[in-house]
Amino acid sequence: MQTAADAVKSSNLLERLVQVEHGEWPRLAIAFLYFFCLLGGYFMLRPLRGAVAANNSDILHWLYTATFLVMLAIVPLFGYLVSRFRRGQFVPAIYLFFIVHLVLFAMAFEGDATPAWIQRAFYVWLSVFNLFVVSIFWSFMADIFRPGQAQRLFGFIMAGGSIGAIIAPSVTKSIVPAYGATGVMLTSAGFLLLATGLAIFLGRHTRRDHQNRHTEVIGGSVWEGAVQVFRSEYLLFACLLMLLHNLTSTFLFNGLAVLVSENITGFDERTTFFSHVDQLVQVLAFLFQFFITSRLVRYLGMSRTLVLIPSLLAGGFIILGSSLGIVLFAAVQVAQRSMNYGVLGPAKEMLFTVVDRETKYKSKNFIDTAVYRGSDVTASWIFKGLVSAGLSIASIAWIYVPIMVVWGFGAWRLGQLYNGMKANLASDETAAR
Repeated sequence: MQTAADAVKSSNLLERLVQVEHGEWPRLAIAFLYFFCLLGGYFMLRPLRGAVAANNSDILHWLYTATFLVMLAIVPLFGYLVSRFRRGQFVPAIYLFFIVHLVLFAMAFEGDATPAWIQRAFYVWLSVFNLFVVSIFWSFMADIFRPGQAQRLFGFIMAGGSIGAIIAPSVTKSIVPAYGATGVMLTSAGFLLLATGLAIFLGRHTRRDHQNRHTEVIGGSVWEGAVQVFRSEYLLFACLLMLLHNLTSTFLFNGLAVLVSENITGFDERTTFFSHVDQLVQVLAFLFQFFITSRLVRYLGMSRTLVLIPSLLAGGFIILGSSLGIVLFAAVQVAQRSMNYGVLGPAKEMLFTVVDRETKYKSKNFIDTAVYRGSDVTASWIFKGLVSAGLSIASIAWIYVPIMVVWGFGAWRLGQLYNGMKANLASDETAAR
């Protein structure tokens, strides 16, 4: 039987492992569960998106373009909501908006018999959905955790999402044979509804902690977030980092979709393949998030941590240029995505803890959605153009090696700017006491 002393020792060990301090557990636990449900719901759907991509691999560049245009249409609407309503109002409203649409897709899907236009509409919808809901989540986290807390705790919060994402592909694989895409979508909707409830609960808990400055209406112009991006060197380098990352990830996604369409037949079989890929990605990402990322940022600093990703990926592209196959290509994509979710993701969200609230919600959302999907469109058309010009996927891989060098330079500069802004913020907080 565990004694009180043993319980205290276990608690102290967990606090050292997670690097959590006294009084942080309630918000941290709610945020952990919130992200678990959010990413769990999304990653149940991601294999369906992969299967749709494989079914439409010849027009993916058009689907990226459609997604970007939808993003551009939604950004001013989001800016209006953020400017006119409190966080406790617009966050759950946006989640419920997407849940209703997911239920409608569940009623329309019939596996391989699903009309092509519905499959393509779902691809665009999910590409919009995942960026908006995750962006809002991290704006929320950057709003309620200080930079020092973010450095220690964001990796752990992301680990909650990774656990949900690890479980989700198994749920998808178990549901697809009996209930198909409809069963997966309805189960996902349930998880997203739980995430919405936890978002509301976390907001109320934050207000009880007397952090009322975080719950006020932000105000300002609908377009202020987008305008601010082009006025700030810091935000422009954040955009550059996203552009170069997306050039890389889109090539790996499109290339794998082509290889899967050539080697695997059937919607359910392709869904199962992508479920295996997603599950492996999330296991590796969880290990990064829980044990490594916060310590990397602490001991290497932000600049070196950000540079680490393109340095390692450069080696992966050299390997792909020398030898190519579906398993090897999938392995490099797994490495890229696990480092994205496990290292780059937490580090990127830490970058927004040193900016004001309007930037956290408006500019960050503009970068995470319109800029993100704009870079996706660019990357997809580049991929289509290179393939149409007769280049093989292996040849294209060599082109990405110098891109990694540019990415490394941009990452280093962004890290230096972050360090300066963090020091200024700490100085201002000290002076205000």
